[in-house]
Amino acid sequence: MIYGKARVCYYDGHSYCYECHENDESAIPARIVHNWDFKKFKVSKHTKFFLQQIEDEPLIDVRQINPQLYSFVEEMNELQLLRTQLGYLRSYLFTCRESVAEEMRRKLWPKEYLYEHIHLYSFIDLVNVPSRSLAHLLTKLVSKAIKHVQDCRLCSQKGFICEICNDVSVIYPFELVTTYRCDACLAVYHSDCMNRMKPCPKCERRRKRVDNFEDFAWDPVDEVP
Repeated sequence: MIYGKARVCYYDGHSYCYECHENDESAIPARIVHNWDFKKFKVSKHTKFFLQQIEDEPLIDVRQINPQLYSFVEEMNELQLLRTQLGYLRSYLFTCRESVAEEMRRKLWPKEYLYEHIHLYSFIDLVNVPSRSLAHLLTKLVSKAIKHVQDCRLCSQKGFICEICNDVSVIYPFELVTTYRCDACLAVYHSDCMNRMKPCPKCERRRKRVDNFEDFAWDPVDEVP
């Protein structure tokens, strides 16, 4: 039989004896996501072990749990922009030479989710956000990837011409500040020329083709006397 005052684990709210709770401390994932609170709280031995086991797993979807972090936390907004750019750049690098794609995979392994699912974070990712270590890594990768796209004969040909202003300068979707990409058809325009409130010319052409096809489609039932 064990005597002594019970100790509370601030992760699960349960009480433990002093053998199962040795006053280990850890940040609490929920407090980080909901309150941006990195203070360490006393947790049980089981909880401490559990958090260490899953700290590298991308289990936290910020967009689903608390998307307001992107609006109120500057570092999170920066990471969102960097990861969005990386997601666009991935489409270029992964269709270039295999060595180019492999280099990107190698530099981010085992955190492929950083460009595959831009809103997923691991516990340790969030813990390291204030130090900006992840932002520094992604900034370097994005800068290098952009330079590759601009210099590569293959990748540079996959840009877009804004059909609103017909400026001959090639634009790319990863230029987030100066461009706008249609979510439906993926066409890219200057952000000064197009936004969500304006109809996309490419989508409008598609819609008209569908409408015209439906208008002139022949229905054999109409020919029956």
